[in-house]
Amino acid sequence: MLIPEPKFYLKDVRSEQPTLIYLQVKYTHEGQQRLMLSVGDKVHPNEWDYAKHRAIVTKKTQYNADVNLWLEKVCGTYRAVFRNFIIDGIIPTAAMIKEKMEVVLNLNSYIPVKKEIRVTFFSFIQKFIEESESFKATNTRKSYTSTYNRLKEYASFCNKEFSFEDINLEWRAGFIKFLQTLGAAKNTEGKHIKNIKVFLNEATERGINKSLAFKSKSFSKPTEEVFKIFLTQDEITKIANLDLSDDHKKDITRDYFIIACLTSLRYSDFIRIRPEHIKGEYLQMITAKTNQEIVIPISPIVRSIFEKYNFRMPKAEVNQIFNKYLKEIGKQAELNENVHVTKTVAGVKRTFIKPKWQYLSSHVGKRSLISNCILEGINTNSIMMISGHKSLKVFQSYNKLSQQQNAQALSNNAFFKN
Repeated sequence: MLIPEPKFYLKDVRSEQPTLIYLQVKYTHEGQQRLMLSVGDKVHPNEWDYAKHRAIVTKKTQYNADVNLWLEKVCGTYRAVFRNFIIDGIIPTAAMIKEKMEVVLNLNSYIPVKKEIRVTFFSFIQKFIEESESFKATNTRKSYTSTYNRLKEYASFCNKEFSFEDINLEWRAGFIKFLQTLGAAKNTEGKHIKNIKVFLNEATERGINKSLAFKSKSFSKPTEEVFKIFLTQDEITKIANLDLSDDHKKDITRDYFIIACLTSLRYSDFIRIRPEHIKGEYLQMITAKTNQEIVIPISPIVRSIFEKYNFRMPKAEVNQIFNKYLKEIGKQAELNENVHVTKTVAGVKRTFIKPKWQYLSSHVGKRSLISNCILEGINTNSIMMISGHKSLKVFQSYNKLSQQQNAQALSNNAFFKN
């Protein structure tokens, strides 16, 4: 079920004084459900945008920026609460959502504070990251925090507290040079520029930022195509056949990774597999990152793993430790083929040569499923439906076949046999 779209309304649009703001959601489940929840804050009807359902922020009403940040948090909390019910296999009633939101947001004791405050470049980013806790994935928030920290370091390096007006093309060039002095790869530079554009777009939407230099085509994120590995079916089998009975944690890590390789699930999804997600011959769940329902055939190997744990998968290691164990497992499986990876680091293009096992991570599983399905001639649309990709461009970035592997796959097509 898709999460119903929330909107905000004023309690009394004719009021001559600030009036309460309500969250409203309508959807059909066991009859018509209508969620009405006071967010605990007020705004004057003259300061309300009835098309955008947000408070109007001007030089005279800067305090409304805080109102909108609170509304974003309320909206994000609503989505998170609804999603968690769906993940647990429950379609919630309006009353269930309201009760949960009042607890999470502590609305019964919420006291809005209205005051004129100057929102700076750094104070906005910091608050945006705090507010995003309820509606952004953990890894996304970590990425935002990393960018914020690099920005603070650059400000210290320049001995200047940047304003919104400072962020232009010249500033971009200087920031990238600074990142290069830290040894950043080109795609890391791109990650930070992308996040900065997210911050600035949000600030602009909320009427806080007026400088639009960041919207220039030249204010683009640096990027380069870097070769990333996938595992062939034979390599997956080698890992699956390892005897890891003497190391319980590695055994669990290996089993989860095999599931990833044969389902395309991300780490954030495969660690959440529960008995209710296993429905006959299929694995059915809603993805954590995209909130998209996927249905994946359960292969015999994956089913044997589920049966091994009586369909109740054990707790997985945190991602960092998971990847550490995975590299050790790959070494035990003798995935020793040398892999050449060329990428730009600190502004200089370099080539690194390492055995394949050193490049193993949880995300290799998703690339492996997609690449192996392409090798088997499965059509793109079918693969995208189980991988959860909506964008063909993003999907294609997971195809890690070499020219030789692609040619071998094509040679099995009837067209090349005539």
